[in-house]
Amino acid sequence: MLEGTTRAVGRVGRWLRYAVRPPDVIFVHDPSYSFGVAGGLMDLARADKIMGFLTDERLIRRQDVDRPRPPSLENILRVHTPEYLETLSDPEVMSEILGVALTEPEAHRALDMVRLMTGGTIQATRLALRTHKAAVHLGGGFHHARPDRGMGFCAINDVAVAIRRLRARGFEEPVLVVDLDLHDGNGTRAVFASDPTVHTFSIHNEQWEEGDDAVASTSIALGSGVTDEQLMDVLRDTLPPLMRDHAPGLVFYLAGVDGAAGDAIGDWKLSAKGMLERDRFVTDQVRNREQRIPLVVVLAGGYGHTAWRLSARYFGWLASGSVIEPPEEAELLLRRFRDISQRWELSGGEKRASGDWGLTPEDIMGQVTHQEARFLGTFPRHAMELQMEQLGLLDRMRVRGFRHPTVTLDATEGLGQILRVYSDHEHSELLMELKAGRSRSMVPGFDVIEIEWLLLQNPRAEFTETRPQLPGQKHPGLGLLRDIAVWMIVVAERLSMDGIAFAPSQFYMAAVGRKHLRFVDPEVQARFEVIRDTLAGVDLADATHAVDRGMLVDESTGERIKWQPAAMVVPVSPRLQEQLDSEEYREAVERARVNLRFELRRPGEAP
Repeated sequence: MLEGTTRAVGRVGRWLRYAVRPPDVIFVHDPSYSFGVAGGLMDLARADKIMGFLTDERLIRRQDVDRPRPPSLENILRVHTPEYLETLSDPEVMSEILGVALTEPEAHRALDMVRLMTGGTIQATRLALRTHKAAVHLGGGFHHARPDRGMGFCAINDVAVAIRRLRARGFEEPVLVVDLDLHDGNGTRAVFASDPTVHTFSIHNEQWEEGDDAVASTSIALGSGVTDEQLMDVLRDTLPPLMRDHAPGLVFYLAGVDGAAGDAIGDWKLSAKGMLERDRFVTDQVRNREQRIPLVVVLAGGYGHTAWRLSARYFGWLASGSVIEPPEEAELLLRRFRDISQRWELSGGEKRASGDWGLTPEDIMGQVTHQEARFLGTFPRHAMELQMEQLGLLDRMRVRGFRHPTVTLDATEGLGQILRVYSDHEHSELLMELKAGRSRSMVPGFDVIEIEWLLLQNPRAEFTETRPQLPGQKHPGLGLLRDIAVWMIVVAERLSMDGIAFAPSQFYMAAVGRKHLRFVDPEVQARFEVIRDTLAGVDLADATHAVDRGMLVDESTGERIKWQPAAMVVPVSPRLQEQLDSEEYREAVERARVNLRFELRRPGEAP
């Protein structure tokens, strides 16, 4: 409680300081960045999450964020050949560059997005030179794109286009490109290979192309497994003398975070602390007490759903001068959804929603069967569809190629309703199916949303090595589980309910939410914790298959451990949270754990 209050006071203080003295940084962003092409390892919501953090912490105001516009073809042709640009109309070419199979409309949308982000880097450059502030573009950094071809998720080299555009407008000062993305800035180096006024500085894991020399270039390949100390030693030895000798009048910083330990495709071991130290060092070299060189920062690489936090930490420091820890993604999402939920109307079911379960005259007369189905007795179908639009859930489905998602809501014979989302008006493909109702028995003494069934699937996707098929799955997921869970939490809060409960049918369903979910029965919670600890270090998919195939054995009895679905809950009300946090509950879990000893036995292993 104290921590939350302290954080809130800090936000108010930063807001007041912002009003009196705006920060020495400007941001460029477009909300449409989240609606690019889904697939692969890129988090389309990365920029939006960063923006959400910055605005929620009162570090910037959305109305002060600049919006980009697409650059002219004339400016793009200053870098790329006409022949290459013509090939970008071919879906196969864009698919190869982005590493995702694209339809023709998807390929065109992807190209439009890359072009808009190129405009974002141009806009950041314009603002940095005009205001002499640091300008951050929450996109861009497509450093692999060469004049005659694209590769590695990069179709248009936005930084190179911005520089060539400046040159055409008479900017003559030396330019420095500091590229600390994990991967080699080969494309930018190739563009300026014969230009001594643009120095390309890149520290990376390995060089992408042999013989790719430039007259003004620092290209350092450090190999894999690089630590904080190794990177900083090299950076301190090389960047300061380069700044002195090249004397740039403009610096571009590609602040890629794919060098962080745990990045989905990276092979370095940089910590969050080390990443911020790197970013601060580069910034201090460019914008110190002696000089305030215009600085343009672009996102560049970073893969997986936690990459945004590394960038947000740096940009928060840029805006405030303090290190502010970004929240977990679920907490950030919860804050945004809560703000939106204040606009929802509790039409038709407010009395029931407040906990009055008495029958109405309509119920007694049997007329309820003729009324429109209402989710949790409150929200009709159109309200549920509107909520999904407001929260961006339907847009997330559109991004995945389902252009006309259609929402239906049907009453069931038992408790609750079934909310479905199909791919189109003809109901060709089922994307989501949620069966839920209100329950006072699943968690005795508490009013909860009971989720009896939740299906999220992408029938057009295929399972891969990185996304293997899990027990119970027919198709890969939609990647919306966290969003749907947070949505239901906000609905429960809006209806003054105690929580959300369900009985996970597979181990992975409980494991993915272990930070926020607990089993109602302490003995079941103890059993789950022992299973989880026994499988610590095992990939989630492998762990799920191990449980499903009976590879866990009770050491004392030799019996195979079978997964047993039981009530699990996300507490929403303070009352339920207090019960699950109570000493009584925790002691009951510890007592149950004492005699539980499981071991993992591979097929064919003797006891």
